[in-house]
Amino acid sequence: MSAFICPICLTNRSFVSFAKMFQHVTVYHRNESNFKITCNLHSTCGVLYKTYAGYKSHVYRQHLLELHATENNRNNLDTIPAVGQQEESMNLLDGSDLTIGDSNDPLDFTNDNLESILLQDNYETEYYDSVSSFSSTTSDEKPLGSMMDIRRSYVLFILKLREEFLLPKNVTSIISSYIITLIQNIEMFLEKKGIDYSPESDYSASSSSRKEKKKVIELDQLKQILDDIRDAIESVTKNEYQFIKHCEKYFAYSSPEEIVVSSLGEVSEHGYFIPIEKTLLSMLSYQPLVVQILENIQQQQTITKHDDDLMFSIRDGYHGSRLDHDSLLLQLYLDDIGLTNPIGSKRDQHKMSMVYFSLEDIPDQLRSKVDFIQLVAVCESKILKDKIKAKRFFQPIIDNLNQLQLHGLLINGIHHKFSFSTVVADNLASHFVGGFRSCFNSGNFCRRCYVTYAEKNSPIPLSQIKIRTIFDHDDLVQEIINDPNESPLMGVIDQSPLHDLIGFHPIVSLPGDCMHDFLEGICPIVVMSLLKQASSRRLITYGEKQFLICAYHMHSYHSNCPYILSKTK
Repeated sequence: MSAFICPICLTNRSFVSFAKMFQHVTVYHRNESNFKITCNLHSTCGVLYKTYAGYKSHVYRQHLLELHATENNRNNLDTIPAVGQQEESMNLLDGSDLTIGDSNDPLDFTNDNLESILLQDNYETEYYDSVSSFSSTTSDEKPLGSMMDIRRSYVLFILKLREEFLLPKNVTSIISSYIITLIQNIEMFLEKKGIDYSPESDYSASSSSRKEKKKVIELDQLKQILDDIRDAIESVTKNEYQFIKHCEKYFAYSSPEEIVVSSLGEVSEHGYFIPIEKTLLSMLSYQPLVVQILENIQQQQTITKHDDDLMFSIRDGYHGSRLDHDSLLLQLYLDDIGLTNPIGSKRDQHKMSMVYFSLEDIPDQLRSKVDFIQLVAVCESKILKDKIKAKRFFQPIIDNLNQLQLHGLLINGIHHKFSFSTVVADNLASHFVGGFRSCFNSGNFCRRCYVTYAEKNSPIPLSQIKIRTIFDHDDLVQEIINDPNESPLMGVIDQSPLHDLIGFHPIVSLPGDCMHDFLEGICPIVVMSLLKQASSRRLITYGEKQFLICAYHMHSYHSNCPYILSKTK
């Protein structure tokens, strides 16, 4: 195995690959004033470079294959004749001096992304992992037998670039343009290299060679095929509309439906909705997943029969008797996200409300994976502050879920029934969906009982706290509908925007927000009680607590630093 020696190091340090040597030069010698290195990778190189920029540009242009070679195929690279590289190197050397400095060649580009990869020890593995993902995709495809297969394969390639590697549209368009230009150059090359076929040449050949069957393609036919491929590639990324149409044709892609929430004469405002049945059709068409879901339901039902205290889902709870035991449970999830536009006049943060759904009967090992948490709808958060616009936004979701609960879905000959279970959200979103007050520091702030904010720290037995019921809540909502001036009434401000959803009621369909209740409710009280107890027993003083808080390093998150303790607290 050949070794690569750094000519700049005084110790003649050797490396097992050219990539390792180039990484070493990049890290240790790129800023040296007396930088001098001669490229000897090929016999036609032999060029002396006096700057790192010129050397790096040469490597990226002429020796990218060696730069990305692994130890397994390095020996093979040494035996491959680099004819194209030799010819290109000779053309570059024509009329130029063998000593090259810091050139202003427009081709002298710097690939910062590749350089950052080279600075890592495991860059070869990372590079080949990304490349192998493409090769594995192409190997799984069917053999290309028609122009439609080529078009479909290229659409899949662009989809992976955009969805998996998050490349923007302009980058994929540049890739397509380069491929088209490459095909045009191949056509010109084939036209120059083409040899006129003469039938008389057969008579000079031996009788045995004349009997051999050879597949021959005419140059015009080959050019036509390449033209068709070029047109197919160009049509895929011509514009966003054409790309979406190809995705719909080959991969059953469906665009989100637009929800108009504004009234006539108002500024146009929209939300977007993805029909749930389309997502379910895609998920449940995979038969092994259906088998896992049904086995999980059966296993949970068997366990709960032997132990009544266990509860795996809402069907095992007090209100689960209203659900069909052979139906799949659909659970909604609401949350807000913040988007930031770093440039322009709207560079402030924008909040978006997201609605997701998941199958509650998914096995535990799959439940938290991103592939099983599906987006249903999205809109700007400010839209939901308007009661009328909020109802317009949720109406397609309600109609879609009601349709699924009434009629189900027929997939692969199996009729699946569905039931709505719960809406999972934080306390603020749950109060909005349920039609409760969104203020938690006064009045009736709880959506489960009628306790007031003034009574929250009082030692009141649970048996003396009046719990909210479905009938009480419906009566309060009806009073507010009859006289809107009475809102809020016992913590209720309006009818829920999901009122028409089958199986939904604000009292039974909004479970507690365990994470926030525990971390922001219980934990601070417990920690404060522990600190007070430790202080009363003289285990730690307020001064020592103060010192520990001030000495704690909070990095750059100054806004989240703990406040200074007061001796009066």
